[in-house]
Amino acid sequence: MLVETHVHVVAPDQAKYPRRVAQGVLGGWVRDLSTDDLVALMNEAAIDRAVLVQAYGAYGADNSYLADSVARYPDRFAGVFAIDPLQSDAPEQIKYWTRERGLRGARLVTLTQPELALSDPRLVSSFETIAALQIPLCVLTQFHQLPVLSGLLQRFPNVAVALDHMATPRLSGGPPYAQVTPLFELARFSNCYLKLSTVSIYAATAGRSTSAEFFRRLVDTFGVRRLMWGSNFPATYDRSLKQQVELARQQLSFLSAEEQRWIFADTALSVWPSLR
Repeated sequence: MLVETHVHVVAPDQAKYPRRVAQGVLGGWVRDLSTDDLVALMNEAAIDRAVLVQAYGAYGADNSYLADSVARYPDRFAGVFAIDPLQSDAPEQIKYWTRERGLRGARLVTLTQPELALSDPRLVSSFETIAALQIPLCVLTQFHQLPVLSGLLQRFPNVAVALDHMATPRLSGGPPYAQVTPLFELARFSNCYLKLSTVSIYAATAGRSTSAEFFRRLVDTFGVRRLMWGSNFPATYDRSLKQQVELARQQLSFLSAEEQRWIFADTALSVWPSLR
């Protein structure tokens, strides 16, 4: 089985699903990818299941198209909805998208809100709600915030926290990857998971870094059962979805068959068991 853990859908119908395109990099990639077109691309790429991650750059915390997409293909998709923890009704919104709309994970994005730090006390009520609902949390944040993340991981040990793009570390300096120490230090928290995206592969093959050097070190540090692959399509759009699968398979081919099975399927199935 092949499970994609980081793909976005964006509705061509902007009348029914109006966009709130974010400024900067998060809004710059936005392009149409309908649910039906994604299913066709998944079939072409031999992807069995996918985690739809809210296209924050297109819609912010309006997860309507995401929820409708999951409802149409419940056997293929799980959905991760975006939250705005600075809103007073954030806990109620988390309950709504989980209980009423059937989504199975929340997403916290700090990149478009410079005033939002992971140490912000306003996050606590959202984390408490996520913990009570027993759903995973995906976090898209800046690398410099990782030391602060450790406090949340410790405070909420029952929340599976997956770092989107591994918080985009710079790896071009190569081994021994001293500049990535804050990421490696998170391995002591058993509830911390990492998403290895095409963005991560590009970083791991830049400068003096190689995929074999970096991902071997990552597997040895975290253990393969907390690592999962996701393309980032179509936010990463210089390759087709099928080509991104092929790239990931090739770059991680040095790992054992069992290690690859966890990264490409089993870890995701442990975090989102509904995909089984």
